[in-house]
Amino acid sequence: MKIAFAVAFAAMALAAQARAEAQAQTGPEPIPGIPGYDQPALGAEACHVANPSAALCVIPAKTSGRYLVVAAGTSTANGAKPAQGIAIGGDGFVCARATDNTPWTSGPRTLRVECTITVLTDRPLEVRVNYQDKDATKDPKGPKIGIQRLPWAGVVETVGIGAQAGTPQAAPAGETHSRQK
Repeated sequence: MKIAFAVAFAAMALAAQARAEAQAQTGPEPIPGIPGYDQPALGAEACHVANPSAALCVIPAKTSGRYLVVAAGTSTANGAKPAQGIAIGGDGFVCARATDNTPWTSGPRTLRVECTITVLTDRPLEVRVNYQDKDATKDPKGPKIGIQRLPWAGVVETVGIGAQAGTPQAAPAGETHSRQK
């Protein structure tokens, strides 16, 4: 059984690699079954810095597909307990948030965060990064944000339920091991 699993896993990996190579040549496809929508590449012209604490990108109207959003903010320590915080989101959603309270004594430090978003929008969609610091000076050029297309994997949503180490135990009466939405 271990050999069969290893062979099946290797076959899945080769198939995934072949799909990735094909998509690299043609670009990702928009979510299938939604005519009139596209998944455009978003270059530097789609993004700009608003101020030393915020930057944003605009995804155009009639877009469907998956995107990777990467954001980073940089500050230089100037106090006893410098800290940083960063978030990626937009109207009605937050897809990543991080805080680093580990003090550093000198020089610049960058806090980076990334997330994926699946988009289906009829109107332009702003994706923003908000960056804050304490006892530090922000880079006057502001935070950085970039968005790149990802291939459609055919999965609409996943939800982590949790994990349990050790020997599995029977579920208490009335409790199941699966969750459906």
